[in-house]
Amino acid sequence: MINKDTFASWLETYANLKPYSIGRYSNAIDTISSELGGYGLQRINLFNLTDTAFIDTILNNSKFKKKNDKGNRMYSTALKHFKKFIEYSYDSELQAELFKEEQKFEKYLTENPADARRAIIEDKPKDKPKHSSVNNQKVWSRNPKIASEAVADANYLCEFDNQHNHFISKFNGKNYVEAHHLIPMQYQEQFDCSLDIHANIVSICLVCHKKIHFGLFEDKKEILTELFNRRRERLIKGGINITLDELFSYYQD
Repeated sequence: MINKDTFASWLETYANLKPYSIGRYSNAIDTISSELGGYGLQRINLFNLTDTAFIDTILNNSKFKKKNDKGNRMYSTALKHFKKFIEYSYDSELQAELFKEEQKFEKYLTENPADARRAIIEDKPKDKPKHSSVNNQKVWSRNPKIASEAVADANYLCEFDNQHNHFISKFNGKNYVEAHHLIPMQYQEQFDCSLDIHANIVSICLVCHKKIHFGLFEDKKEILTELFNRRRERLIKGGINITLDELFSYYQD
């Protein structure tokens, strides 16, 4: 939640300021909010901001600049701290939502193993999935049933190397593997068709999965190349046509 108290708390934790300065800067945001109309700007409570671009608008406003100069630039300093605070808060909120979605997804997969014999898998384009919005950023929903079916269809083997047998799952008595969207769901906006389809979900062991997420890029390339070559034709049938280099670009952050 963004308000004067949480801003002050953030300043104390991350800005390395003295209590006097923290009080001045947090109060300054209230003062600027009350004076926006006098600058010829939209009257809003800055603690309700959702777009930090408005802070830049204030900083570049000629009337604000005059006030700021008289105040020894205390107001602009307060706004710059406030901008960082908003960016930090929104990113934390988004990461918390993504983590919650991931936990839900993994819990279903672990506790609800699919029977490959019952799953009808047909590779064809599907509409984009639903999404929720967190601070103007989309969090795309994933259907864990589809992922569970994709893992079962791979016979609970690691699709990079089917000799990767680490342990047996207590839930289904099969080799423990995890489901991974080859083209990550965070890039769904770039595609006209759903990425949450059987063709885009691979079954991999937990070591390969961790390497793909947290390993050095050079160590990921071999795994990604093998998985891409295995799935390329199926992806095309599902309406997803990309090159290997494009796939690599999704993992180079």
